Amino acid sequence: MVGGLTVVLVGLLVAIGLVWSSRGDVDAGLSAAQREVSAAARAEAVAFLTVDHEDMDAVVDAVLAGATGDFAEQYAAQRDTLVSEAERTEATSTGEVVALGVGDLDDDSATVLVAANSTVTNSGTGAEGQVRYYRLRLDLVREDGRWLTSAVEFVR
Repeated sequence: MVGGLTVVLVGLLVAIGLVWSSRGDVDAGLSAAQREVSAAARAEAVAFLTVDHEDMDAVVDAVLAGATGDFAEQYAAQRDTLVSEAERTEATSTGEVVALGVGDLDDDSATVLVAANSTVTNSGTGAEGQVRYYRLRLDLVREDGRWLTSAVEFVR
């Protein structure tokens, strides 16, 4: 089921224009705006999927550095819960963007679909960790010359 979902998402990403592998290979024909929004979405997705029970304040700050609007407010409001749960469960998570695609893009807004994997360890997984698969939709807006994430949604 997950494999089929990945194939469908990658096909969708190709259809909407931009696929960028985890190695950072970028099609030479991309516009500067596509490269900028891709880099911002990649950074935010990795920050969002990162957990480090030993330094959660830095993790939360990294997400908030690339966030704006309702998303920034909601995420900041959950800081104490995120920190305490990560510490309680001794959680770590290392995210990796497998592919991303820029959908709608204009001068001030963009929609980016991200396929990402994360290796998660916590008090319930043991030392080996478990790979988790995520598909995200990020809405970005340009503020003061920077692309910031205004919404993150898990998609199927």
